[in-house]
Amino acid sequence: MSISVGRDEIIDNYRDELTDAEIYAALAGVERNEKLRNELLKLSQYEVEHAKFWKSIAEEVGIDVGSVKPSRTSVLFSILVRRLFGLGFLVKLRESAEIEAIRRYGNLVRKRALGPYTDKLREILLDEVAHEEVFRDEASRFEAFIDNIRDAMYGMSDGLVEVLAAVAGLAPVVINPILITLAGLIVGTAGTLSMAVGAYMSTKAQRDIRETKLSKIDMELENLNVEDRVKRVKETLTKFGVDEDRASIAALSLSDSVDVSKKVVEVGEVGFSKEALESPGRSALYTGLFYLIGALLVIAPFPLLGHIIGNVGSLYISIVLVAIAQAISGLLTAISGSGKITRTMAMNIALSLGAAAATYAIGTIAHDVLHIAIT
Repeated sequence: MSISVGRDEIIDNYRDELTDAEIYAALAGVERNEKLRNELLKLSQYEVEHAKFWKSIAEEVGIDVGSVKPSRTSVLFSILVRRLFGLGFLVKLRESAEIEAIRRYGNLVRKRALGPYTDKLREILLDEVAHEEVFRDEASRFEAFIDNIRDAMYGMSDGLVEVLAAVAGLAPVVINPILITLAGLIVGTAGTLSMAVGAYMSTKAQRDIRETKLSKIDMELENLNVEDRVKRVKETLTKFGVDEDRASIAALSLSDSVDVSKKVVEVGEVGFSKEALESPGRSALYTGLFYLIGALLVIAPFPLLGHIIGNVGSLYISIVLVAIAQAISGLLTAISGSGKITRTMAMNIALSLGAAAATYAIGTIAHDVLHIAIT
């Protein structure tokens, strides 16, 4: 059975494994936690072995990879991200690349594209999957951080989009930048109150539903015998997303609890939306506050620079600030969900600027065609 993998793919896989080995070795060099440092060194050695495998494949088909070097840019970028944002952030950032490698190797294994070397590639594939388990705790801590700022990101994104759209529509029509500033503040204040109230009501409703469900569990279990209580608790945990084996074990220990619902919460909240687990007040505060921050970011260039560079120039600066803020928001959103980072960032920016372009066009038409101007 012959090898049916292209020359470029073999070279790319070899380079990727070399690069990963360099990244893990470099990360080990700056890691203070001894346990993590040892794990990073192990991973680096695994990647070295993977690189040797692809080198042997290259030699088998007559490809010279002696001049192929790891990507120094990727190594330096990884170290920079590690120092600035922590290992958890870097792990989530690299996760999409790891998933892509797993998918690529999986396809080669299914097609038996490496002929007699396919079984060895399957072992490498299992190594790649195991890499994710090493940093589970670090990734979980970062996900918890993302959960804490989720409302903040949503609030800021809405503030950026809505207020930018408003001032973009006014920029061609309103001559005085102070008037645009006041209009932006009015829109921003109204949006802040609306978002905060909406976040509070939504989260409060979800919590009320949660409390009702948990109270119902207690009432249903109150008069059941032990056997039926165990069965009912297991069904409840399974419904909430806890796997069946874990639910069976937990049900035995929870069945004689006074407040079963509280214990169920401790075992797993998978059955509830994130909103149901949040504080309504905190959700409202984060959403409203960061909406206002986003609005102020858009408005700021008009009072500060409007009289110097004009409304259109100020709008351009607002657009750049919005693009940067939305890129950061897209980055956090993508890596928290292991999504396509570039695509998510580009979509966030495009949607924001698309809304601004539409309202700017309306304002321009009002100014040029209808000759409307406000001084």
